[in-house]
Amino acid sequence: MDDSDIEWSLPNEEDDEEMKPKNVSSISGDTKFIVYKSSLEQLLPSQCLLCGNPKQDTDFEWRVLGTVVHIQSTCDCLWEWASQPFTGMMPWGNLVFAAAILFSGASPLKAINTLKFAGIQCFSNRTYFSLQQLYLVPAVEMVWQKNQKEMFDSLREKALPVKLGGDARCCSPGHIAKFGSYSLMNLDTSKVLDVQLVQSNEVHSSYHMELEGLRRSLARLEDEDINISHLVTDRHSQVKCYMKRDQPHIVHLFDVWHVAKVGEWSHSISNHLYWCAASSNGNGDLISQKWLSILNHVIDVHEGHGDLYPRCLHGPLDDRDWIKQGSKAYVELEAVVKGKLLVNDIQKLSYIGQTSSLESFHKVVCAFAPKAVHFFFKQMQARLFLAAMHFNENSSRQQSMTKDGNKQYAVSYPKGRGGEGVAKEVKVDQTFNYIADLMDAVVELRELNDSYTKARDAIDRHVQVPPPIAQSTPKPPTDVAIQRHTTRFN
Repeated sequence: MDDSDIEWSLPNEEDDEEMKPKNVSSISGDTKFIVYKSSLEQLLPSQCLLCGNPKQDTDFEWRVLGTVVHIQSTCDCLWEWASQPFTGMMPWGNLVFAAAILFSGASPLKAINTLKFAGIQCFSNRTYFSLQQLYLVPAVEMVWQKNQKEMFDSLREKALPVKLGGDARCCSPGHIAKFGSYSLMNLDTSKVLDVQLVQSNEVHSSYHMELEGLRRSLARLEDEDINISHLVTDRHSQVKCYMKRDQPHIVHLFDVWHVAKVGEWSHSISNHLYWCAASSNGNGDLISQKWLSILNHVIDVHEGHGDLYPRCLHGPLDDRDWIKQGSKAYVELEAVVKGKLLVNDIQKLSYIGQTSSLESFHKVVCAFAPKAVHFFFKQMQARLFLAAMHFNENSSRQQSMTKDGNKQYAVSYPKGRGGEGVAKEVKVDQTFNYIADLMDAVVELRELNDSYTKARDAIDRHVQVPPPIAQSTPKPPTDVAIQRHTTRFN
């Protein structure tokens, strides 16, 4: 295919409406182009459009402010043209592009460098972070609070007890994380109801961030008069103690996956654990007897398990390599299966739902806030809210269909399954309608506070933000740090 085969199309209003999210403002939704300077020069008039003076080499001055180019004639009438509309002294393109960086979960440094390497004019990193602090983060908070209010209002109208799933995520592995976020999800709708961010210097240590996040989330829902009946979490020891002591009215259950992943168990025993939880309707004694029956089952004994579960429910089995009772393999399996802490926790396995959707949400969080990138508190919080809005909008996507009307699947072959094929549903494409609300909020905030000074004054100073961790310890003088560095390497 050569250049003559390229089909050109002209943008029109219908195309614009299809490409942009619904209800997006005209300022942020207007179609934009990348234009070369040499191409713009061809459009300049041969004479001033106001006074008619002929064009000379110095008749037009070019000035750039971030993403906007401003052209002005040097004659007395001062004819001028700008490539973008302005809001006060700020070009709208600067604000819209900065918003697109944050709302897409992109790295600002990489996005700005991408334009820089391509020779496309853009604002500086400092300008981006000013816009983020004064307009973008407040816009995210405003839209998230609005969405959260709508979810709470809907739950109160239904007046039904809510079954929640809760899980924590740290910004880095291990117990040295700076941030820990805790999320509560409605297990019936797979919607994230609340996200709390905890910084490690707000608690005794990083290990305590999970419990503090859960406390804040439950307090947030209690303030909204949300009736919580069940909570499904992992087996965090502090969470177990807190729920038993301070939240006895909430039925606390454990997610099966967080139990099944303990130790290198075989696939069949893990499946048995899921079945124990799903088939016992919350009867802890029945779950325990079904679980312990695995020790009889593996030695080809299928009855006499207990008064609540006297025999296995499966049909005839083919002959297989049964484990010999008293063998080393049996003794090791028995030590795991009969572990006191494990047996006690198995009695509280969740039968109402699991937290797998929260694990999916954490994958979305990694897209908006990668663990390898450092963020300050308000930036991190905003990216958590963005991830929650994106997940909530797309959590109920339907399975896509083939042209023949059949449900579509994709088969993967993960290494952990030893080459065993795993079929997964193929969902319809994601939507991004929440972006329209965010862009509208940015435009609204800028029109309300049309200068940096007004925007700074409008920021809520009463919101408690933990001080940076670097301020928690005294800093040595610069010359001392340099001396230590040079001494170490010499």
